[in-house]
This record gives sequence, structure tokens and C-alpha cells, in this order.
Amino acid sequence: MSTVQITPRVPTPRGSTVAPNDRRRSKPVAAAVRNVGIFLDTAARVVFLGRDGVKY
Repeated sequence: MSTVQITPRVPTPRGSTVAPNDRRRSKPVAAAVRNVGIFLDTAARVVFLGRDGVKY
């Protein structure tokens, strides 16, 4: 009788947290530019729409 050995599956992350292997998520300049963009977008909404334009 032969024994079949099943190799265990390695869990891989799924969903929006998955990044391709050739791209790293830790790019400080890109993160800083993105954060400045979010800040400027929020500031523009407050200026043009008032406090009602910002949802919490």
C-alpha cells in the first residue's frame, strides 16, 4: 500500500492588501505625496463646500 503525502498549502494574503512581488508598498516619497494630496483635497472641500462638505 502506498502512502500519498499531501504537501501543506502556504496561506497567501488575499484582497486589497496583496501587492505584486515587483512592487513594494513602503515607498516613503509616494506615501508623502499621497498624504499631501489627501490633505489638499480635504482643505479644498472645506474651503469651497464649508464644513458640510467633509464627512466624518
